[in-house]
Amino acid sequence: MTNVTNCPNCQTQFIVTDEQLNQHNGKVRCGHCLHVFDAKEELVDVNAADAEVLDDTDLANVSDEHQAQASHAEEHENSQISEEASEIVSKALLKDSQANYFQTIDRQTERKTRLYKWLISSFAVLLLIAAVVQSIYFWRSDITIYYPKLKPLLTQACEKLSCSISLPKKIEFIIIDDSDMQEDADHEGLIHFSSTLINQAGFIQTYPNIELTLTDIEDKPKLRRIFTPKEYLPAHTDVASGLPAGAEIKVKLALTAQDEPVAGYRISVSY
Repeated sequence: MTNVTNCPNCQTQFIVTDEQLNQHNGKVRCGHCLHVFDAKEELVDVNAADAEVLDDTDLANVSDEHQAQASHAEEHENSQISEEASEIVSKALLKDSQANYFQTIDRQTERKTRLYKWLISSFAVLLLIAAVVQSIYFWRSDITIYYPKLKPLLTQACEKLSCSISLPKKIEFIIIDDSDMQEDADHEGLIHFSSTLINQAGFIQTYPNIELTLTDIEDKPKLRRIFTPKEYLPAHTDVASGLPAGAEIKVKLALTAQDEPVAGYRISVSY
């Protein structure tokens, strides 16, 4: 069937067949102004003799152009999709990379924190152990007073450390009692001194030294002497075994005044 279509751009009319209208969805190109339009929408009811015949070349050009436009549009759309996909992938990779980066930093920080805490704890434990050992070393003798059962263990440790455990020296528990001083009736200048030492502690102590000071009538010191345990204890006394708890020791000393006028005395004990 023959139809007539009108170019909306230059108003030129063309004769088109049904076959031409069915091609390319009715898209045609005007032979005069080269405008592309939909021939189906521009059909007119006029005498076909007055209209020009639409060249198939224009249809082919329209098809090529249409395909080119469609291809370009498709390529543009694909390009946009590709760019969007690439952007999404890049963002995802960046996000994942950042997440891994910060995760790595967090793990490193956590490891450093754990190591720091472990070092601090270890150092504190070492300081505590050192303080305990030092305290035991310097107070080993006092420890044996209150914890007698630990004495064998401390003694063994001292053998390896070349130290010793001495007897306690709590001078405040040593009491001087019943002291007296008399001149010898048969020997001029010879003085006899006697006293009693009492260990009021509940444990064995080291024998103390005795300091004796002779004074004149004005209580001024004239002679002073310190007697060690070996000097005031009876012969063959085991000095190293110490003064037993609650024990009383009788002390007797003989000394000369060296021609000094002596009227009194003072006595004290010390370590």
